[in-house]
Amino acid sequence: MPLTIYMPALSPTMEMGNIVKWHKNEGDSVSSGEVIAEIETDKALMEFEVADDGVLAKILITEGTVDVKVNEPIAILIQDGESLDDISRNDSSEVSDFEDEVSSRDLLDLDIDEETVNIDENVTSEEILVSNNINPEKELDKEHIRKFITPLAKRIAIDKGIDYSRIEGTGPNGRIVKSDIQNYKLTENNQITQNNTNMIDSNNQYIETPIDSMREVIAKRLQESHSSIPSYTLNVDVSITEINKIRKKMNKDISDDMRISINHLLIKVVSLSMIKVPEINTSWAENKILRYIDTDIGIAVAIENGLITPIIKNVNTKGLAVIRDELKDLITRSHEKKLKPSEYQGGTISISNLGAYGIKSFTSIINPPQSCILSVGASRKIPVIIDDAVTIDEVMSITLTADHRLIDGAVGAQFLSSIKSLIENPNLMLL
Repeated sequence: MPLTIYMPALSPTMEMGNIVKWHKNEGDSVSSGEVIAEIETDKALMEFEVADDGVLAKILITEGTVDVKVNEPIAILIQDGESLDDISRNDSSEVSDFEDEVSSRDLLDLDIDEETVNIDENVTSEEILVSNNINPEKELDKEHIRKFITPLAKRIAIDKGIDYSRIEGTGPNGRIVKSDIQNYKLTENNQITQNNTNMIDSNNQYIETPIDSMREVIAKRLQESHSSIPSYTLNVDVSITEINKIRKKMNKDISDDMRISINHLLIKVVSLSMIKVPEINTSWAENKILRYIDTDIGIAVAIENGLITPIIKNVNTKGLAVIRDELKDLITRSHEKKLKPSEYQGGTISISNLGAYGIKSFTSIINPPQSCILSVGASRKIPVIIDDAVTIDEVMSITLTADHRLIDGAVGAQFLSSIKSLIENPNLMLL
């Protein structure tokens, strides 16, 4: 039978995607595992492989289409011996597999698509119940708290977190249909927008910019993190004079594209400190704490319209040259949106460096499931007193934001102290 190809969820945070390109045309044969399309998620541009052999009979969503919801039909695949006539009933993005799963055991919970079944508006709830061998006296008592709803409307309501018990249906016999869910959401959004608009200065001109999927996901995840993780911050100024001396010696005889930066050294320092203070290398998992063996460290990278945090895996097993090469590759593919989900998910700590923008210090928000994040500011020269004499030192500010469920204040302080010690005495990295 014809197979419907749905928009896949290519990352845990993906709710919508963009069809960038179809690699196959209608009528082309495809094999399992073959790439048939390129899909842009909220974080990356990814290749989509078909899971079955067959012929790409019809493309439902053309390339260039944006904001296609996950699980929405995008194409139809047929097998040998089948024809386009076999997919006529599936040739719509409105079709739902729920129709094949409907049971007549309980009509109040029946999910029938408004576009496939016509219900006589004169039929009463009691007549419907009786015709399906359901006791009307028993079931009609629940009519005030249970709702008739089509499968498509129910799926949209669940996806959007809408309580459809509060909605009055406009379909036959009061059935809630897709338009009722959409209109309810539109009304709710209009109320919020109207409240916000009332605070806007009507005399001040502005340009509206739609929120893209990446910015929407970033906003959602950061809001959840900020509201659900009890965090605290610690800050320390670190002298980078000694580590810069060593870095300059290392870079003296190598080409510019092979140079070791302060970021490469900082990644290694953080890894060593995580090993020394293992409570940092953990994740909160509701009823248990996960403590990791290897150190996976994320690096915040600003890309067009958003932010992504690629992960350098197993930093504890790698030298500076490997860290340098991997970071360069990850940053390049971040800007090209070619990272795999496994390359930007997970990790237990991230580093965000805004030193290039001249930011002295700042506080970042933890990216779950990580336990903390380090915010690194710009280097600056300040007067310091050494051996009762005033001299100039170069320092930078490092701020730790930590999940207090996992990391107590004293542990966070110990971790920052270890980082400071290694940076100011880089020879200790050899121990």
